[in-house]
Amino acid sequence: MTNDSKLPMFGASTAAPGAVRHPLPDQLRGLALLGIVLVNMPFLAISGTGGFLPSSTSTWYDQATAFAVVAFAQGKFYLLFSFLFGYSLTLLLRRRTGDGLRRYRRRLVGLAVLGVAHAVFFFIADILFSYALLGVGLLFFVARSNRAALWAAAAAFTAGILLLVDLVLSSRGTPQNGLVGSDPAILDAALRGSFLDAAVGRVEVLPEMFIAFGVLNWFPAFAMFLLGLVAGRLGILANPADHTRLWKGLLVLAATIGLPGGIAAGWLAHGPGPSSPLRDVLSVAIGFGSAPALTAGYVAVIALATRSRVLRLVEPAGRMSLTGYLGESILLTAIFCGWGLGLLGQLGAFHAALVALGVWLALDVFAHLWLRRYTYGPFEWVLRCWSYATIVPLRAVRTDQPTSAPAEQGPSQKTDRKVR
Repeated sequence: MTNDSKLPMFGASTAAPGAVRHPLPDQLRGLALLGIVLVNMPFLAISGTGGFLPSSTSTWYDQATAFAVVAFAQGKFYLLFSFLFGYSLTLLLRRRTGDGLRRYRRRLVGLAVLGVAHAVFFFIADILFSYALLGVGLLFFVARSNRAALWAAAAAFTAGILLLVDLVLSSRGTPQNGLVGSDPAILDAALRGSFLDAAVGRVEVLPEMFIAFGVLNWFPAFAMFLLGLVAGRLGILANPADHTRLWKGLLVLAATIGLPGGIAAGWLAHGPGPSSPLRDVLSVAIGFGSAPALTAGYVAVIALATRSRVLRLVEPAGRMSLTGYLGESILLTAIFCGWGLGLLGQLGAFHAALVALGVWLALDVFAHLWLRRYTYGPFEWVLRCWSYATIVPLRAVRTDQPTSAPAEQGPSQKTDRKVR
């Protein structure tokens, strides 16, 4: 069984003649970018420290939008990214120890640098730096069995749940109206200033954000890394039709745990009745606690519909997921920050979500056009050149296989590998 994807979640899509690339991982990436931009939208369009302010949910359709984002997107799509990160790194981690691991370490350094720059200049809730840190932990499991990885994933999930329970019992943590304890007005004022003012404002609250992000996200994210690693070894996404029973089981899990949990989180955050700190904390705890189950359901739905023409339309965006992720932040920042159009806080949740949807569509079109001429997305190319310590050709290599995008090959790699 061939490995379906040799590029990391945030890496470079490549072109190598004769190598086959399966569509499902790219479809998942492309749709995950839609979920990510909707979740990130409140940080970039409404309040610098995140969350929907009362002024942004004053109408029923704004409330419905905020409910949908919390119920069906918040906490779900970074887990999907995490799963794909572990999945796609399988082959790279299992290559010759010297070359493969050396490139992997350089890639993590590159992600960390991009993550810090992204957090300071564009989006405070960056995930690249966290992925770089957590990616180091995957090195421990290179030579470990699938069973060991699964046990570790279960332990990480359990630790994450215990942290959420402590969040509720102690009433510490992050209310729904912001992921950090700082006054949103302080950062919002900075974001309405110059590009440098906005960067300084982000730096001031970055330590709090880093802690909050770690508490809520790191344990489940690392668990998904490990599940992705196991799935990559087994080639599960390469042949989704062979795993129908698995997908149906995940749909049951999503229907019984993920969907009710997401709806409860959305109702607590934006349902009827007076808001309170307890409702906010319960919303975060229930939403993030049930998120893995709903994420699994999303994977199952897309896996069962992977031959859909609609899903094929998002594959190019999935091949350029790093460029798409960073591009979403850059475009939304240019629209809402003071150094751009200055629309921060001026749109309700519904119209801000429409802008976010437009950004996602624009970047998907850009990916289609770009990949007609080039092998990698712009940021994928930069990261790949750094990882391989050489200038990698950017222009696409023509192939006679019009229906399959090629999988990643190293500069000197000419043949696809088998998953052992």
